[in-house]
Amino acid sequence: MELPSSWTFVLFSLGFVALIAGALLGFGIGYRTGGRQERFRQVKEKLKRNKATMCRQQKERYEYARQVKQLEEELLHLASESGQYRERLSDLEFYRQKLRESERTIASLSAENTDLSDANVLSTLIQLKEDPLHTNLTREEWNDLFHLTDILFNHILSCMKEKQGITRHEQEICCLVKWDFSRKEQLAVFNNTSEALTKSKNRLKKKLGLDEKVDLDQFIRLY
Repeated sequence: MELPSSWTFVLFSLGFVALIAGALLGFGIGYRTGGRQERFRQVKEKLKRNKATMCRQQKERYEYARQVKQLEEELLHLASESGQYRERLSDLEFYRQKLRESERTIASLSAENTDLSDANVLSTLIQLKEDPLHTNLTREEWNDLFHLTDILFNHILSCMKEKQGITRHEQEICCLVKWDFSRKEQLAVFNNTSEALTKSKNRLKKKLGLDEKVDLDQFIRLY
């Protein structure tokens, strides 16, 4: 039985609209992913440039400090009224000024690098959240994540390590829980079985002095 032409038109229109919506959705997802990757790349490039600039500034600072020390020693052996004394005094003030400028630049770059490093850690965290199964953090990346977690959450990991003696893996568990990773996401990050994760959490409960019935994740989120 053939459909009336009006129904054929309606079905054709709906199919066309669905095709356009799918194309727009695919474009939006691709654009968003591409934009995030570009921001990550820009952050990494800026960190690299800042590191090179800081190395150069450290070398200049060392040279200025050496010149200051050398001139101060020379001035001790020169008569205060001599022309050479005044000349060396002028040089000394010049290098002292350069040393102060260099130290201000280094301090500014250090502060900026701290902000960029935090941004880089957050980008890594976002990537881990979006694809926990295939994002394998290095030991250094975990350390950076521990540091940021401590800063934002009242030194929770440092306190638990110092007071309850939790292990590195237990720190990782607390870290993911604090960042609201679900149990499924935790299993994907650790590439572990549900039974193994339960055992790890039970050991952590004992170290924290919690009853077996206490929800560990809820406790950590409120810690």
